[in-house]
Amino acid sequence: MRTFRYLYGPVPSRRLGRSLGIDLVPHKVCTYNCIYCQVGRTTEETVVRKEYIPKEEVLEEVRSFLAKEGPPIDHLSLSGSGEPTLHSQIRSIIEGIKGMSKTPVAVLTNGSLLYEKEVREDLLLADVVLPSLDAVSQEVFRKINRPPGVFSVDNVIAGIVEFRKIYRGQIWLEILFCRGVNDGRDELRRMKEAIDRIGPDRVHLNTVVRPPAETWARPLSNQELEEIRVFFGERASIITEFDRHLFSVSEGNRRQEILKILKRRPLSHVDLSKGMGISPEELEGEIRPLVQEGTVRVRFFEDSVYYEMAKRDESL
Repeated sequence: MRTFRYLYGPVPSRRLGRSLGIDLVPHKVCTYNCIYCQVGRTTEETVVRKEYIPKEEVLEEVRSFLAKEGPPIDHLSLSGSGEPTLHSQIRSIIEGIKGMSKTPVAVLTNGSLLYEKEVREDLLLADVVLPSLDAVSQEVFRKINRPPGVFSVDNVIAGIVEFRKIYRGQIWLEILFCRGVNDGRDELRRMKEAIDRIGPDRVHLNTVVRPPAETWARPLSNQELEEIRVFFGERASIITEFDRHLFSVSEGNRRQEILKILKRRPLSHVDLSKGMGISPEELEGEIRPLVQEGTVRVRFFEDSVYYEMAKRDESL
């Protein structure tokens, strides 16, 4: 069975259902260094756009995956280990994917580069774009997203507004809340004003649900999220946990699939068993040897058990 370098999953996504992830940049090449990031701290913070991963290799892997028989997936998602809009050929990649499949193409972006006209135009063929907006004041922006000095949150918001004017697909705006950081009354009021200005189709409210880059990044309660949802209005919804199984992975491939998924993000025991379509007991039998040999480590976060790679292996 072929091993892919730039594809992972399909994985359970709380927003996109069964999502095939497509990595366009190496691990943690990003424009931000967010305190809550489940992938960890940024290792290369940059605003330089280039062809980080060969376009043709990405498209060839997608073509090979789509040629296999299997249950349908809900989205082909450009996301993964860093900021996908840093890839200078993202427009050609979207065009190439849409020439192969009718499955919707989603782009998960922090929205930081949408102030550039070229980036906005590069995303026009995507079916859904999911930008983040975690702050509207410069002080909070610097605390939660920790951008390089070139970024102004006003420019980020203006870029999303301009993108909305020309984009005919769906925009699902995500706001991730950290306790005591971006949940203050004044920040929420100004955030609501920014939402009204942007006019997204949906607003997804999220909080820290997986082990974050910084241990002091803490989640809001369900009640607090619900109060914010009511304040933001009918477009807003709280992202719910994924509760469907993906297709089962054959026993011989389970170890490799577990490592491929955990390379990109930590997952709870429940999410991992659901995503692979195996029982929690079966997963325990697969994961225990990986923990014992030191390949995977266990983390506890908010009363749940999570698994993550003990160290990165670029060959996976």
